[in-house]
Amino acid sequence: QSGHYGRGKLEESYTVPKPGRTPTRIKDSRVADLNATLSPINASPSQSYSQRKGSGDVVCTFNEGGVSDSFDSSPGHIVDIKVTSDRALTKPYKYMFQKLSSRVESLDEHLEIMEKMIAEHNGVELENLAIPSQGEVCVVGRVCSDSAVGKLNCHSALIEGSLETSTGRAVQLDLSLLQSYSIFSGQILGLRGTNPTGRRFIPTEILKPVPLKIGKQDKPEKEITIMGACGPFTTPDSLAYEPLADLIEKVKEDKPNVLILLGPFVDVKHSLVESGDIGNMTFEDLVNNQMKYIVGNVPSTTKVVIVPSSRDIACDCVYPQPPMQLDFPIGDHVTLASDPCTIDVNGLIMSLTSSDILFHLSREEVSFQPGGDRLGRLVSHLFSQNSFYPLYPCGDDHMNLDYPYFVKHGFFELKPDILLLPSTLRYFTKNIGGTVVVNPGKMDKGTYFKLKFNGKKDSKVTDNTVVNVIKI
Repeated sequence: QSGHYGRGKLEESYTVPKPGRTPTRIKDSRVADLNATLSPINASPSQSYSQRKGSGDVVCTFNEGGVSDSFDSSPGHIVDIKVTSDRALTKPYKYMFQKLSSRVESLDEHLEIMEKMIAEHNGVELENLAIPSQGEVCVVGRVCSDSAVGKLNCHSALIEGSLETSTGRAVQLDLSLLQSYSIFSGQILGLRGTNPTGRRFIPTEILKPVPLKIGKQDKPEKEITIMGACGPFTTPDSLAYEPLADLIEKVKEDKPNVLILLGPFVDVKHSLVESGDIGNMTFEDLVNNQMKYIVGNVPSTTKVVIVPSSRDIACDCVYPQPPMQLDFPIGDHVTLASDPCTIDVNGLIMSLTSSDILFHLSREEVSFQPGGDRLGRLVSHLFSQNSFYPLYPCGDDHMNLDYPYFVKHGFFELKPDILLLPSTLRYFTKNIGGTVVVNPGKMDKGTYFKLKFNGKKDSKVTDNTVVNVIKI
């Protein structure tokens, strides 16, 4: 098979539903064609997908009415995509050779960098957090637990200092005098307080976090339209990949400037993958089939960005994760990026990761009277920690952090205009500190997103961008 699914063949077998109506399947031949291109077995159509309701409905909107809601691209308007920074991860690296000493050095290196930045930003001098102090002092350390099992809580929290400032010692963190707090394991905090005995630090104030650096303010003057989705790209009960096929047809119809696809493309947790019920094909063949389908069916005027996931069965299960390695040529309109990554779309800065850091943080965060927007607070943790994945230890069995490489490739260098954070948590779009943050949900749950930057000069990105999360 060629791996291509022709537009005419699709139009004969499937009709695009009107918003609010249940999709109508015309012929079963479409499933057979998808089996020949995407699935390794004679997959049955998903009952849950064929019976879904509300296809085409907009379920979440950012900046509704702020700019035009038309997502048509200008004819012939092609954008440039660059993976920013000389520190970007562009090729595979050797992992599973990480020594414990290397991990310690990497963690301490990051802590020392952060403590210098926090001290400079707040205009304070730092003290050893393990030395007894009757008067108030300022310290910086990493939050950790006093036990290797169980979740962090307000009674088990420790604060661990750097080797340079505190000889790497950790003391109990007494949070009783703080009016409010939100902490998690791995969080680096600047604190003002006392340590009467040298064994328990009692903070009275949390120092201000360091804001991310601001990049160039010159934004694109032309409109930019972006579509995107996060895998899994098939339903839990089938390997027919009908959601992916329908998404590609929407791309053909809408012709966005950019299509962003984040893995997993072949989910290691899919029931048929776990059971090995994939016919006589390898996992690599299954991934290549999807990539050929995507590359061969997306218009060449649409730039495609493909980001892997640590849950991809045929990709390196390590974070940061190198770009996918394909055994066939791809066009100039396709960019294989790492996870995480930051891309420049005609001057619009977008940061992407397929890790579900929001869900992991939601399970590990310990908070007291935080008030306000919880989802927004979880996102703010990434900015205040200057990290795509600030949680330590990891919150998922499939997240294998290589710390020496994470120090090189796992942090924000600039404040992004757009931050894409797909999660199993409910989809949302928010303005967090001047960044448009989008959680489009997962394709196996039936949602994707469209984004339009209106291209007005000298205006804020948040005022100039509209985002819709849509049911497939």
